[in-house]
Amino acid sequence: MKHLALIATGLGMLVTAWGTQAVAAPQADVYQQSYALYMLYHPETKDQSSVALKKQFSADFVDLFATHKKVDVAQFTAFEQQRLTELMKQRREMSLKQSHVRFGILDSNKDQKMTLKEFQASGMKTFDEMDKNKDGLISAEDVKLAAGNGASTHDGFRVRLPIAMPMANNQQEFIQKYGQGKAYATLGDYLTERDKQFMATDTNADLVVSEQEYVDEFMQRFDRNSIDGQEKMKELSKLQFQAIAQGKSHIQAKDIAQFANKLDKAISQ
Repeated sequence: MKHLALIATGLGMLVTAWGTQAVAAPQADVYQQSYALYMLYHPETKDQSSVALKKQFSADFVDLFATHKKVDVAQFTAFEQQRLTELMKQRREMSLKQSHVRFGILDSNKDQKMTLKEFQASGMKTFDEMDKNKDGLISAEDVKLAAGNGASTHDGFRVRLPIAMPMANNQQEFIQKYGQGKAYATLGDYLTERDKQFMATDTNADLVVSEQEYVDEFMQRFDRNSIDGQEKMKELSKLQFQAIAQGKSHIQAKDIAQFANKLDKAISQ
């Protein structure tokens, strides 16, 4: 159960690693980041025991060592990128399906097109959910009121990862994204940005957004973000390799097993 309790913490540290570029993370952070990635690949894992973690973590790299007895950082990073590419293909298919579902929800009168009024109605609902004290502003007070409730990103990640879509998932992110440099965001701030988004999505300028326009715009953003996010994830692979290698230029399967033991101890403390 300790493992489950640390998922959000580990993912949070993973996000922190991208606050600056190419900055080596402390050893403890690397363990948390590695566990966050492990859960990314095994989101449905029910057995959170130490035995299961160590067994599955080592099993994830069996194919790598079936090809290479000893692995350097470039080979390790390439292997991790391949795993991530396969994962992102699955997430792209899921996101494509979800974008069609979202359009159906936004098209409230089911006439196969979305008007600005329908789009902004959804925005007003989102703003109201963010405005915890109902004062018409998203401010530090709303951040405090929402603290401890937890949040997921729109595409299923517990917190923002480099490969997650860049959307405001909590009050603090909402202020940063829509507050225009202020310490708060108004409904007007938010709806103005959504108005711009609507117009940009309406590629044929007929003042309504078709399902295809909506889906195309979202998937274009998804693809751009995936390319950028996967590039950033390479840095995490390099940090993880350093933690596994402990100063060596190459690692073997036994090093993965040893790291899995250390990982289990680190996240169980």
